[in-house]
Amino acid sequence: MGPIKLSLYLLYILYFFNDQLILIMKNFKQEFQILLTLYKKKNFYEAELLCKKLVNLYSENILLYNILGLTLHQQNKNDDAILWYEKGLKLDPKFSMIYNNMGSVFRSMENHEKAETYFKKSISLDSKLPEAFNNLGNLYKSLNKYEESFECYKKAIEINPNFFAFHYNLAIAYKSTGRFDESKKYLKSCLKLNKNFFTAHRNLSYLIKYKNENDEHLIYLKSIYQDKKIDKKFKKDIAFSLGKAHEDIKDFKNSFKYFNEGNDIYRSQIKFSIENEKIEFKSIKKVFNKKLFKQFNSTKKNIYSPIFILGMPRSGTTLVEQIISSHPNVFGGDELNFIPDIVKKHLANENLNLQLDKINKFEEKKIKYLGDKYIDQIIKISNSSERVTDKMPINFKWIGLIKIIIPNAKIIHCTRNSKDTCFSIFKNFFTSNELDFAYNIDETVEFYNLYGDMMVYWKNIFPDFIYDIKYESLIENLDYEVKRLLKICDLEWNESCLKFYNNKRPILTASDAQARKPLYNTSINSWKKFEQKLEKPFLKLKFNLD
Repeated sequence: MGPIKLSLYLLYILYFFNDQLILIMKNFKQEFQILLTLYKKKNFYEAELLCKKLVNLYSENILLYNILGLTLHQQNKNDDAILWYEKGLKLDPKFSMIYNNMGSVFRSMENHEKAETYFKKSISLDSKLPEAFNNLGNLYKSLNKYEESFECYKKAIEINPNFFAFHYNLAIAYKSTGRFDESKKYLKSCLKLNKNFFTAHRNLSYLIKYKNENDEHLIYLKSIYQDKKIDKKFKKDIAFSLGKAHEDIKDFKNSFKYFNEGNDIYRSQIKFSIENEKIEFKSIKKVFNKKLFKQFNSTKKNIYSPIFILGMPRSGTTLVEQIISSHPNVFGGDELNFIPDIVKKHLANENLNLQLDKINKFEEKKIKYLGDKYIDQIIKISNSSERVTDKMPINFKWIGLIKIIIPNAKIIHCTRNSKDTCFSIFKNFFTSNELDFAYNIDETVEFYNLYGDMMVYWKNIFPDFIYDIKYESLIENLDYEVKRLLKICDLEWNESCLKFYNNKRPILTASDAQARKPLYNTSINSWKKFEQKLEKPFLKLKFNLD
């Protein structure tokens, strides 16, 4: 889970409101309370309408401009939000919260320079505003400026030590950079302030090696899970935590029970159709055919060579990126959304339904533009590094698109025993909606089969474009596999790639702890500990790409 998006603006609003209450008419007070209630209940459109009405009646009240900006931003009406914020600043150019909120709008629009400027302006006007420090910390974290983010989060905590979200955000930043002791410290302080913040419990469970049933945190997790006053729909984080804890203590029966229940809860809260996935995969193969590649074969394209690391989740992609990014000439980009975003923006309609055949009508300059756009983005995030990795596993669907717009890219396809892969997906908690197939073992198996079929298709079309690296081979013969890997990527040999566990780069995936350890083979055939429960669904696996 990423940094918490704060709603403390309302508390700030209420603080000012109480001070000004004697100056405001009684009927305004009633309507203002209705406005706050609408906002808290996320009825943003109704809040927008009421707020505009109140602005017309009480045009000198800057709080209304602030709330109106917030309601518009929540509806992704960002240009309108900025307009109303600017109107508010004409009333009071020193109203620091509006600058903070404008920073949030610009950050959502990926205008990071303006976001930073507005957050800093807010801080310059009110150095005791913790939200601005927290939001600036979130911005720095997203830009891989972790040292700066640590300082911002710490300042927010110094100003307001009693708000759990500030502690959580600092803990996750430490966790991403491998500073696990500091992460545990702030997760625990977060939970002291809000013991029912279940996401923090889940992240803490990843950092604990449970030894027996008497572990203090395990006992507390059970008490939460058994508390009938807490709606079960909120307990998915706790269920995954308990699954992990019982696996640690080798109670595999209860481990599977909790993993299964956590998946069931998660699955009940999302909309996913494996049939729609089948249609999408079929459409990809239909559109991205040999004829299409011949059509754009002569297009002049960028010579830059990013390294795409892809495959199924939990197949070793994080480990491979950790190895390659240990090379001094490589920046580890982690899971970048740039290719999926190109698909959504240029190969889908306004409702984000795919219309892949649009590419048939693209001119060569459009193809070049898409490739250049991707390259510009990775150069920007990597501080112009010589080489960059993009470890978005689901990019395996878009190998054809990558070949067309970035033909000099390197494709590293990570494979692993299919049963270990599916089981590892089953026991992990993901936050990306690209992985909604992960919360039902039968659907995971069906998706794996779609993936296997897709990779066979790509390899038939591009036999020399895709390099397979097998997780188990990497574990068994690290030196040999790393040398081959670097050669494929056109990188010179560097010893630091064998000591990948010393790499301090941020890791934002479920493998953030494992990838910072020397290699271990305990994850090979790990599914067999649960064989009795998994044997039946695994009979449907059609591919084993390891």
